[in-house]
Amino acid sequence: MNTLFFLVYNILYPVFLFFVFFLSIFNKKIRAGLIGRFESIHILNKYFNQDNIKSNIYWFHCSSYGEYLQVEQIINGLKKKDNNSIILLSFFSPSGFVNCKNDNVDCKIYLPFDFLWTIKTAIEIVRPYAIILANNDIWYNFLNVSQSKNIKTYLIGAESKRFHKNIFSTAYYIYKPIYFSFSKIFAVDENDQKDIFNYLKNKSLSEIPITGNPRFDQVIQRSKKQHERGKIDISKREDILLMASMHKEDRNMILAQLIKYLKNTNIQVYWISHEPNSQENKYLSNIFNRNNLSTEVIDSINSIGQIDSRIVIINAVGVLADLYWNTKIAYIGGGFSSGVHNLMEPAVAGVPMIFGPRYKKFKEAIEIVGKNAGHSISKSIDFNNFLDFYFNSEENLTSSSESARNIILNHSGASVKILNYLNPQQQTARDE
Repeated sequence: MNTLFFLVYNILYPVFLFFVFFLSIFNKKIRAGLIGRFESIHILNKYFNQDNIKSNIYWFHCSSYGEYLQVEQIINGLKKKDNNSIILLSFFSPSGFVNCKNDNVDCKIYLPFDFLWTIKTAIEIVRPYAIILANNDIWYNFLNVSQSKNIKTYLIGAESKRFHKNIFSTAYYIYKPIYFSFSKIFAVDENDQKDIFNYLKNKSLSEIPITGNPRFDQVIQRSKKQHERGKIDISKREDILLMASMHKEDRNMILAQLIKYLKNTNIQVYWISHEPNSQENKYLSNIFNRNNLSTEVIDSINSIGQIDSRIVIINAVGVLADLYWNTKIAYIGGGFSSGVHNLMEPAVAGVPMIFGPRYKKFKEAIEIVGKNAGHSISKSIDFNNFLDFYFNSEENLTSSSESARNIILNHSGASVKILNYLNPQQQTARDE
C-alpha cells in the first residue's frame, strides 16, 4: 500500500465525517446510516464472540441494495454448498440495509467507520475466511487491514471505467495500490479484463478471471419465482402498455404523444411513477381525464384485471416483476433523466422495451439495443412509431421478445463460476 496516501487518507477521513455529521442534522437517511455504524461493533461482538462458531465466515460488503443484487445468488449458493457457513453482510447505505431480506444472511450490519482501530476491532471479532466486495465500494482501511491479516479478498463487478486514465487521472493513481491487494478481481467480459490488466500491470490474467455479471442470475431466479406464482388477475384487453419507473423528464417528453396514440387505439396503460406519490397521481389523472381517457388510481394490483379504465395509475412499489409477465410492451423510465432503470426484469419476461437515450453506461442496455430486443428514442414522435412497430406486427413483437429473453439466459452462470473460485474450505480463520 502507498504509505503517504494512507497517511493523508486517515487525516482527511475525520474531516469527511464531520461534514457527514453536519448533513445528518437535515437528512434522515444519512442520520440512520451514522447511528447504524455506531452500533456495528456491538452487533459483531454479540454475534461472533461465540465459541460454537467453527464454520467458514464470509463477509460480503455492498454499497446499497443494487449492489446486493449482484451477490444475492452467490450468498444463496454458498449456503447451499456449505450450510454451516456463516454469512455476514454489511452495507454503506440505509436503503440497502433496510430493503435486504434474505434468510441465508446470518448477520447484517452497517460497515463500521473506516478508522484503523475500528476496522481492526471488527476484523479481529469476525475473523472471516474471505471478504467479498461488490462493485467498487472500496474503503481503504478495510482493505488495508484485511490484507495485513492475509484474508482473501475478492472484487465482484468491477466497472471498466474505473480503470481508464482520463482528465481526472488522480483517482487513476490513487486507486491502484488498493486494487493490488485483491486475491481476485472478477471481470464481466473480455473488455473489462483487458482494462483491469492494463491498469494493474503486476496482476496476471489468472487473477482477473472472466465470470460474467451475477446480477443476471439474480434476475432469472427472482423472475422464475414470480412466473411460478402464475399470472395475476389481468385485464381482458390483450394490448397492455406498461409505463414503468416514470421520471418527470420521461413523462414530459412523451405524455402528449401517448395521449394522441391512445385516442386512436384501444390499448390499456399501466402507469407507475419512479417515486409514486399523490401529487403526481393527481396531476396525471387530471390530464388524462381532460382528454377523455378514463383513469383510476389503485394501491394494489390484486384486482387490476377488474378495472376497465384506459389508464390505471398504480400507487405501489415492488410490483413491476409481476406486471412484466402480464404486459405486451414496456416503456422503461429514467432514460431522459439520470439513466434508464433496470432492463433485465422486462427482458427475462420477454417484454420488448422502449426507453430514452441515456442508457450507454449499462452493458445490458447496449446489447438490448444492438440485438433489437428494445429501442432507444431521443424524440417524442419516435415513441409512437415504436408503439406501432410492436402493436401492429406480431412478427416484430415475437422477434424482440425472444431476443430479450435470450440475452438474459445467455449471460447466466456467473454466480456458479464465482462460487467455484471462492472454494470453501473446512479449515476456518477462527481455528488458525
